[in-house]
Amino acid sequence: MGVVTDEGYVMRPGVWKPPAVVTADMQRDAAQAMGALKLRGGPVSPQKAQEWVAHLALRCNGSQLPPETKLAGAVSDILRSGYPAAIFEDDEAFDRVSRKFRFWPGWAELSEALDAERSRLRDEWSRLSAIAKGGQQTPRPAQQDDEPTGPRAMSEATQKLMDEYWAKNGGRPAPRGMAAATDARRMEG
Repeated sequence: MGVVTDEGYVMRPGVWKPPAVVTADMQRDAAQAMGALKLRGGPVSPQKAQEWVAHLALRCNGSQLPPETKLAGAVSDILRSGYPAAIFEDDEAFDRVSRKFRFWPGWAELSEALDAERSRLRDEWSRLSAIAKGGQQTPRPAQQDDEPTGPRAMSEATQKLMDEYWAKNGGRPAPRGMAAATDARRMEG
């Protein structure tokens, strides 16, 4: 899929679609790849997580390694989050994650990179699944908005509690921001 930008015509990845023709060999290969991915899809072992974190620390910091507590904390967070072993066994995934950091990352940054790799694995699984099924994609369930748009609706019990609270504490505060300006104009006009 291409897009015209200020720099000219730029190719950008579009939405993945299964091949138009899926042969029996392609289905078999996809099913085998799914089996291999499933075997590597279990949680990472503590030893593998420690090796991976140590390797990342060397890549990010070189001679100035972070303290052992930070490394142990990262291993603990990885294990607690249940990341699949496939992420930590893939050299390309390691390269993608390590290129994002020049210095040792905090957990928020590292978890964001690992979440992106987990998402990549889920996409790979769904693509393999579509090919294994002969090219039929299973549509993802659409997210349904159970809540109305705009301000959140409160239950009657919550509304009653809020009214009691504001009655005891001097009334509701004046609206701020754009809503306040709009309300002030309504009162003036």
